[in-house]
Amino acid sequence: MDVWVNREAISPIIGVILMLLLTVLLAGITVSAVYGDDMVSSLKEAPMASIEVEHVDGGLPKYPTYVGYKKNFLYLDHMGGDPLPADSIRLIISGDGSSYSGVFGSGTTLYGDLIITYDDLMFEGKIPKYASRNPCLSDGVWSTGESLVLNGDDSINGTSASSVYVSINGITETSNNYGLEEDTWITVKIFDKDTQRIISESECYVSLVK
Repeated sequence: MDVWVNREAISPIIGVILMLLLTVLLAGITVSAVYGDDMVSSLKEAPMASIEVEHVDGGLPKYPTYVGYKKNFLYLDHMGGDPLPADSIRLIISGDGSSYSGVFGSGTTLYGDLIITYDDLMFEGKIPKYASRNPCLSDGVWSTGESLVLNGDDSINGTSASSVYVSINGITETSNNYGLEEDTWITVKIFDKDTQRIISESECYVSLVK
């Protein structure tokens, strides 16, 4: 039995299929180009680590304590899990506190809702004392058993080179130094910048500096 095939009808169908395949291919290339980094980040696994805020010594430069920013300390312990690369870890502290706005000596001391961001844990972008307090980071990673020491004067005096940023009551033009109000609770969050995922979150009570 002879089978008759209408080749004129098949040709348009093949053309439509090829156009659909080409459209899907181009869409895939466009999505990959625009969202490539985000897609890769979403597929990566964030480091897993147990971070404990050992204690916080704080206080504000006002009556009755007059505690300077350089006397504010946070002590964080890496209790276990993956080593955390110093260049890809962002640390954010929020709570009640103080920062300075303007040129030192002629600016204003501000009090209120405080957000402190350590954009990374590297030595660069911080004062030399940060490095001397944290020799464990000299190899570029924060590993199990190592303690991290943060201080209210870690920033480079509010310059653009600083990797410590401080805002208070929504004001970002500060000297990037900070004090934490005693007898309050702060929140400490640690993020992996590569995957934009949170590694650790904890609350800690701020004790008045002795």
